[in-house]
Amino acid sequence: MIHPDTELREVSPEVGYGVFATKDIPKGTITWALDPLDQVLDRARVASIWRQHKQMLLRFTWINERGERTLCWDFARYMNHSCEANTFGPGTFDFEVAVRDIAKGEQLTSDYGALNLEDPLRCGCGSPRCRGVVRSRDFERYASEWDAQIRVAFPLIRGVQQPLWPFVTRLQRRIDQGVANPESLPSVLTGRWAPPRLSAVASTNGAQRGA
Repeated sequence: MIHPDTELREVSPEVGYGVFATKDIPKGTITWALDPLDQVLDRARVASIWRQHKQMLLRFTWINERGERTLCWDFARYMNHSCEANTFGPGTFDFEVAVRDIAKGEQLTSDYGALNLEDPLRCGCGSPRCRGVVRSRDFERYASEWDAQIRVAFPLIRGVQQPLWPFVTRLQRRIDQGVANPESLPSVLTGRWAPPRLSAVASTNGAQRGA
């Protein structure tokens, strides 16, 4: 479930669509949370539908630490990559939080380097810190930097409005522990998945959140 103060807009003919804030979204706000309508597809399910839905799966899903693909039911699947992303997920919490204030009209972005990329992604995000090419190994390379941003933002969770709170109540105890002691939060690296390559499985068995 994407934050309700967002909308889908076209970025450009080259990029396609993106998710934009319709109101200011403060740092520490939960911007996306896994909800029961989102599809989490295990590897067997992906293998069975890969041939018919390969391009959709490659474009609109990302891979979790168990090798499962998540397909959002709403326009959260259109969140684009930025090398200076303004949202990140704290480890295996199944939600993302704004790591800085997001202004009305600004695009909400993720770093695809933290989403278990299967193949390099050429990037033109326009950030002064643009890496040019986003790679799977960026997960390890930038994990400590992403962790630091999350641990600064996380204690603000209880101090800002949280429209998505009903979707994370099952995590309340862990959230409170993280607010009280941000250093106890799991690293983003707990979300790392090491294949066998899913594409190789697909070719024999018949089987990123996308821009």
